[in-house]
Amino acid sequence: MAELKGQLLGMVLVLAAFGAILGILIPAFAESAQAVNKEITVEANGSVKWANPNMTVVL
Repeated sequence: MAELKGQLLGMVLVLAAFGAILGILIPAFAESAQAVNKEITVEANGSVKWANPNMTVVL
């Protein structure tokens, strides 16, 4: 019985860790996507252009 409890505790801890990671990453990706959305425009033909052509890109 103790072995089963240990395995259940391990599963709960792993799920809690993944939940915490997802809780941090999803809002960060959403914020990043909104920032990118403000900086680019998509033309009717599907081409992508910078909203601010004088902006420099640092990679």
